[in-house]
Amino acid sequence: MRSYDLVYVVRPDLDTEAMAAVVQRVTQRLGEAGATIEHAEAWGKRRMAYSIKRFREGHYVFVRFSASGERIPDIRHNLKIVEDVLRASVTVAVGPIAPPKPAQPAAAPAAAPVAPATPPTEPSRPEATQT
Repeated sequence: MRSYDLVYVVRPDLDTEAMAAVVQRVTQRLGEAGATIEHAEAWGKRRMAYSIKRFREGHYVFVRFSASGERIPDIRHNLKIVEDVLRASVTVAVGPIAPPKPAQPAAAPAAAPVAPATPPTEPSRPEATQT
């Protein structure tokens, strides 16, 4: 079985309980298709590049799962059926999942002063000789 990445966008007007229900429904559909979920992560609400069904924002969810390649068309079809999912993209997973970044402190320490930039110098060119 091969690993795949799924990113799907959920309607932004759903409350927390409805959002959890959509994620559960997608997870259930993946399980019914024979997929094994390796990692799931909610990326939160983000602005989209263009509107989809008159929505300019959406809740993004990332899922890495492993499944047989024969099941991917069924998974894509099942994701189109879920009404609250605006868009979904399934791609072949490349590389490991990056570890989560540590939380930033509220007050960042002052940065050291930056030295003024010096203009770049041109590299020396050897003079052409005529023969």
